[in-house]
Amino acid sequence: MYKTGAVAFDINANRTNGRTTSIQFMTQDTGSAKLSFSFTKDGVPLPLSAVDAKIVLLYADGSFYKKSLILTDKVNGKAEYVLSDAELKHYGTVKAEIKLYYANGQALATSFFTFSIDKTLEDQNIVPTAEYYIDDFETLKDGINHIVREISQTVEELRKKFADLEAIETKEGAQQKADAAEENAKSYTNDHAKDNVKHITAAERKEWNAKETPSGAQDKVNAHANDQEKHVSAADREAWDAKETPSGAQDKVNAHADNEDIHVTKSFKGKLLELSQQFTTAFKDKLDELLRQFTAHNYNQERHISSAERKTWNGAATYANIMLKNGAAAGTRMPMYAKWGPLILLRGHVRTEPEIIFGSIPEEYAPAGGGVYTLPLSGTGGTANLIIYDNGDLKIKYPDPADSSKMGGGYYLDVIVGFQEGGTA
Repeated sequence: MYKTGAVAFDINANRTNGRTTSIQFMTQDTGSAKLSFSFTKDGVPLPLSAVDAKIVLLYADGSFYKKSLILTDKVNGKAEYVLSDAELKHYGTVKAEIKLYYANGQALATSFFTFSIDKTLEDQNIVPTAEYYIDDFETLKDGINHIVREISQTVEELRKKFADLEAIETKEGAQQKADAAEENAKSYTNDHAKDNVKHITAAERKEWNAKETPSGAQDKVNAHANDQEKHVSAADREAWDAKETPSGAQDKVNAHADNEDIHVTKSFKGKLLELSQQFTTAFKDKLDELLRQFTAHNYNQERHISSAERKTWNGAATYANIMLKNGAAAGTRMPMYAKWGPLILLRGHVRTEPEIIFGSIPEEYAPAGGGVYTLPLSGTGGTANLIIYDNGDLKIKYPDPADSSKMGGGYYLDVIVGFQEGGTA
């Protein structure tokens, strides 16, 4: 026996501010206070398969509960939740909402609604205490982390306050530090004034200021080292050392003039020119002969084929799937067709009822006037007739009705059809 409060949800993105229901339970409705929910979307029931449905309850005293619903009809989107005895003790107006957590990671929150819990006469003196109840780990973890952060912040604030208290200087301590600082300053000033080593005259200071500083001397050294007009680089020195002297150059000129190996006479030069002309003429004649032979080979139609001939010789039958109709389905092999030269090739295995159009091929691939061809039945040894209509439609027909007992295994469409274009004249 239950007091049942029904709540319906239509899942959409329309704006809503929640709703107040007339549902009222009593603090003594032990085990009988039940909320019943139905979910719809786009006017039809919302399935609750692969869904973890949660109800979130916020009571008037600040108590918080988050528990799972019982899915009573997943197909038609129905669920329910029975309030526990502990929850019924938190009287007043209760805010509630439903959250749907899907197995694929999606989540969906519904609009919140309210209902009330009233005290019975015998419960008029009960004092409810705030409670927080959850039944999933992630919510518990978030709550614990929040409490830890609050405690850590409070401890840090207290630590800073104690540090400030320890840093406060007392009046007596501050006076002692001031007296000690004054005494140290006087002692340092007197000692410095008596130290003749640390003091110089004006003349000594002028003399020292006129002396060269280490940095200034270094700058002058660097400027001299980088003066490219006064110094030569290693590359310049190597280039100058490699230059030819006048006497060495003259010796080389004389040696070259006396070398008969590298000089030729005028008659020898003429002979070379004659040989060059003979070679050029012979090379040109040979090149012309090769060009003539290549031209003759290029236009030899007996040794070469045209692009159309090559396409015909190399062309393989390209298959396409037969369009199945009226409940026909592919069997062990996909029903297919192809045009190959003057032939239409059918391949595959089809499961279909006889005497119906089970598929079709393009009309331009059908033989003129249609045709009838014998097919084997799969697994029985029987035969049937395949009819190809001139519009491309395909039908199975038995030549003998007595063979109808051999139905069920399907039909092999391994047929070769002679292709004939044109009409019947």
